[in-house]
Amino acid sequence: METKECKDCGKELSLDMFHYSDKPKGILKSYCKDCSYKRNRVFIEQDPLAYQSYMKRYYKENPEKYPGNHYNKKIPAECGVYIVDCLLTNDSYVGCSTNLRNRKWKHFSNRGHGKNKKLSKLVKELGKEAFDFRVLEYCDKEVMFELETKYIQIINPNLNNNKVK
Repeated sequence: METKECKDCGKELSLDMFHYSDKPKGILKSYCKDCSYKRNRVFIEQDPLAYQSYMKRYYKENPEKYPGNHYNKKIPAECGVYIVDCLLTNDSYVGCSTNLRNRKWKHFSNRGHGKNKKLSKLVKELGKEAFDFRVLEYCDKEVMFELETKYIQIINPNLNNNKVK
């Protein structure tokens, strides 16, 4: 079994304990995986804003690697009526938007500062993983509010502020 010495900790480790710096060429990094994670953690703690801006740029440039981010095209930027279900508490919210993809991102990124305080508070407490966002119906702008009212009357969600009964 082949081994390599880590530049940081000085331990002689097997090759599978190192990340590749160039996988097609078979070139390994000088630091083992554990030391790489420690070095990365130190970098993040020293300048969290630089790390955050780097990651935002990386997500934008590589949307195919991160299908969960809001640059994803799974939900089209169309007009429609949607429902947000809380999987833990069985609460629900019905809404409508002219851009469903953007609305989903806004609901799950506002951290308690959205227009709907009940939903925002739940998202802040439970995290966005506890929610399911589904499109009920795609429609035109002209009929969007009538469809929302219809679905609110049918589903009777408990997180809507102004329920129509």
